[in-house]
Amino acid sequence: SLVYLPLLLQLFRSFSRRPIAAASLGQVHRAVLHTGEEVVVKVQRPGLKQLFDIDLNNLRILAEQLDKGDENRDFKGIYAECASVLYDEIDYINEGRNADRFRRNFRDTPWVRTPVVHWEFSSPRVLTLEYLPGVKITDMQRLQAAGIATELVARRATEAYLMQVLRHGFFHADPHPGNVSVDAQGRLLFYDYGMMGEIVPNVRERLLDVFYGIYKKDTSGVIRALVELGVITPSGDMLSIRRAIGYFLENITRQTERQEAIGVSNRGWRSCSATVNRSKHCDYLA
Repeated sequence: SLVYLPLLLQLFRSFSRRPIAAASLGQVHRAVLHTGEEVVVKVQRPGLKQLFDIDLNNLRILAEQLDKGDENRDFKGIYAECASVLYDEIDYINEGRNADRFRRNFRDTPWVRTPVVHWEFSSPRVLTLEYLPGVKITDMQRLQAAGIATELVARRATEAYLMQVLRHGFFHADPHPGNVSVDAQGRLLFYDYGMMGEIVPNVRERLLDVFYGIYKKDTSGVIRALVELGVITPSGDMLSIRRAIGYFLENITRQTERQEAIGVSNRGWRSCSATVNRSKHCDYLA
């Protein structure tokens, strides 16, 4: 709207009215600060919190009624988790803090980049970030045309998530292709930090045991770790579970041998597997 033009000119040297990205919660515009730095400005759609308040209140009432009819399910718990995630997603101050934390976690990893938050131009409904252009991580044709090794990209993406889950305990929970790009130097660019997840240390250690068991094809080790995580309840007859996990381990091994079709060679998988192996010696828990 032209009503905001004087304010935009006060804050920015230039501001593109046409968004470069748009979604249900907001849209993103390119802009240039008076310092000459290129940025993107994420602007939330108006009235979202009021809509969330109305819809989530109706869902809360529904969850309470459903819980009365089914003692084996926790619909109120599901509602509470969904409401928390949705309200966090429309709090751009929270998203900016997440981005800062994510960037600090990867400060010693030169092949992962996180946009810097310009706090002086941000608010709960507006978030201004460093402009980091890149090629969508799934656009194989453009990556190859730019001379970027897709095998390296796949290996880095795998290692980045192992680091998030097993070392940092803080991970990007919305990693669709629109939120992960690759720059001209082959570095991973992560966008949109509204939905993040956290893993407490004892769970991280058990997840590490699961990864290590898969790497070693150790069915008993995987079962033991899953029991400690509470994913599996021990019973007198564990034979069917053992068979299912054994089948999974064999199947995942076969699938990795076909990864050339999506740009990950056996050599790339072996490198990622070796990364998990090293993590047993505390690389990812440091």
